Amino acid sequence: MKSKIATVALLSALLSSCVTAEQATQMYGAQTPASPVIRAAIVEHVRNTFFDPYSIRDAEISNQLRLSSLGVDVVCFKANAKNRMGGYIGRKAVSVRIKDGKVNSWVEEATGCSDPRLKYEPFPQLENL
Repeated sequence: MKSKIATVALLSALLSSCVTAEQATQMYGAQTPASPVIRAAIVEHVRNTFFDPYSIRDAEISNQLRLSSLGVDVVCFKANAKNRMGGYIGRKAVSVRIKDGKVNSWVEEATGCSDPRLKYEPFPQLENL
C-alpha cells in the first residue's frame, strides 16, 4: 500500500505540478507510440493481476513518455473489465511505470493519464487475451 501511495505521489508530481511548463511541453512533445515490448509487458501483467482479464473491453494505450532522470518509461492504458460480482466497473485509467522492459509499478486513476496532450490509440492486444 505504501508503495502505491508513493508511486501516485511520484507520478502526479512528475506529470503535473513539479515540472515546469517548458519541461512538460518537452516531455509530451517527445512522446512515442508504446513499443511492442511495453505492450507485451502490460498484457502479461494484466493477465496475471486482473480478476477477469478476459472480460476487458474498450481498451486504449497511450504513447510512452521517457522519464530519463529515473530511467523509466510511463504509459497509461484505459480499459473496462468485470469485477468479482460479474459487473463491469466502468472505464478506468491506469498509469504504468516500465523499467528494463518490465512493469515496475502502476497506479489506478493517475491524474497524468487524463492530460489532453497524451495521445491514445486502440489496444486490441489487451481486449483479445
